[in-house]
Amino acid sequence: MWKYASASVRGTSHEKSEKPCQDFSICQVIRTNKGNEVLVAVVSDGAGSATHSEVGSELACSLFLDEITAYLETGNRIQGLDREFYVDWISRFQYEVKIRADAMSLSSREFACTFLSVVIDDSCAVFAQIGDGAIVTNSPEEEDIYSWQFWPQQGEYENTTFFATQINASEKLEFSMLAGRVCSEVALFTDGLQRLALHYQSQSAHSPFFRPFFQALRDQPEANSIKFMSSLKAFLESEQVNNRTDDDKSLILATRRQDTPSSNTRQ
Repeated sequence: MWKYASASVRGTSHEKSEKPCQDFSICQVIRTNKGNEVLVAVVSDGAGSATHSEVGSELACSLFLDEITAYLETGNRIQGLDREFYVDWISRFQYEVKIRADAMSLSSREFACTFLSVVIDDSCAVFAQIGDGAIVTNSPEEEDIYSWQFWPQQGEYENTTFFATQINASEKLEFSMLAGRVCSEVALFTDGLQRLALHYQSQSAHSPFFRPFFQALRDQPEANSIKFMSSLKAFLESEQVNNRTDDDKSLILATRRQDTPSSNTRQ
């Protein structure tokens, strides 16, 4: 059984400017009509320079969850979630954005946001990403070692990236489908946590950042603990984190790992 938690918090820069949190995140377990559990996790970071990017990020997450849910409810398997499915989803997302933009006499650029998603069951894992942030999973062989699926995308200039609202978004789409039980733990996060969760010099995931979170999550008695999510949110809003970044921050954590006595004592 999956245990999972997600949190999105406003950064100190947006608090000072009285802007809303432009991040959004959703994590949910869907049970198929065959009784299989499918983890769906999606996170999006609205562009700071876009006036309504918080609308775009929420739409990206909710629309993706709705479409995956409908896909699974009609008896489809996640092995059918090929790159073409995601390219089609981008088109539908951009259409929905345009409807909102036209209604407000705005450009779709004002809803710009990144997109990171994971869909996993016992037989397959599908990863997709446009923009910065990262998806991190553990190794089936070394469960305390974590690695990224795609390195954060950077645009032509520093502190720039790509967005799901761009005309050429499908060209920027990173996609990977891996067969088998490829991981027992997964994390998704926006760029506000990159400097804490990734080691840039070695281009690796910073495993000591993730281990305490996953250990605490594995110890939770419930699949979706409100208490744990409150603690996660408090961490993201802590002075310890805000001293490192003033950006909005989102973090999704999910585990189906069953600890052994030896792994509980590992450092």
